[in-house]
Amino acid sequence: MIKRIVISLVVFIVLLVGFVVLRFNSLMAHEFEPPEISISEEVKNANIELGHRIFHVRNGCVDCHGEDGSGKVFIDDPAMGTLAGSNVTPHNLKDWSDEEIAIAIRYGIHKSKRSLHGMPSFDYTALSKGDTAAVIAYMRTLPEVKIDSYDNKFGPMARFLTVIGQMPIMIPAREIDLTKGFASKPEEGPTFEFGEYLAQTCVGCHGHDFKGGPIPGGDPSWPEASNLRLGANPIWTRESFSEMLKTGTSPITKQKLRLPMPIELLSQFDETETEALWLYLSTLK
Repeated sequence: MIKRIVISLVVFIVLLVGFVVLRFNSLMAHEFEPPEISISEEVKNANIELGHRIFHVRNGCVDCHGEDGSGKVFIDDPAMGTLAGSNVTPHNLKDWSDEEIAIAIRYGIHKSKRSLHGMPSFDYTALSKGDTAAVIAYMRTLPEVKIDSYDNKFGPMARFLTVIGQMPIMIPAREIDLTKGFASKPEEGPTFEFGEYLAQTCVGCHGHDFKGGPIPGGDPSWPEASNLRLGANPIWTRESFSEMLKTGTSPITKQKLRLPMPIELLSQFDETETEALWLYLSTLK
């Protein structure tokens, strides 16, 4: 009896591994048909300084692509594998059109039509056309760093989570409405509307409802994302929120925030961005 159970278990494991391998390879090879985008004219006239701020502060592109844009490892775990952002300097993007870069940012789709892996495009598809153009224009100005993009290696847990749909960052194009147009951007200012616009970059970790919880497909060492519905907890005031951004210390636990929370980036938010975010998040209960 025990022998039969062991044999059955071994057969089950072999079949499961085989299924995961085949399904994962199929998902990786799938080609997507992104919508056509026309953005070159906007890139020519874009605000490069704004692009710098989006890249380095607001949308945290530096977390995965590095300060110089040459790429940076953001997950390194035996079970998950090793994932790094691509080199987005002209060394790697010189043969990419503005439209191809916009599609990669918005939908996580490589110009080969296959999905990018590890690109949190569900955070960036909410960018306006002008902001997207500004990021592209800024990346075009980066000094060329002559190193190839890291060849991502996927661990067994990453493969399994991808197959069961619990690691959306691996194939972001599956999670995004490819028919949705560019978002409208309100005028920048200390307003609820601008805060709502800025907050969309938080959905990848904190969820579309901003309730937080386990980060889908994140590194096992990462803590759960916090609940950003600040209006539900009286400990959150305009002052405590501002202090949290500046110091990276939670007013609830009195401890430093942990990665992947972009602590250094949050501390660079200016008064307008801070006020706008507070006006929006403080209304969520």
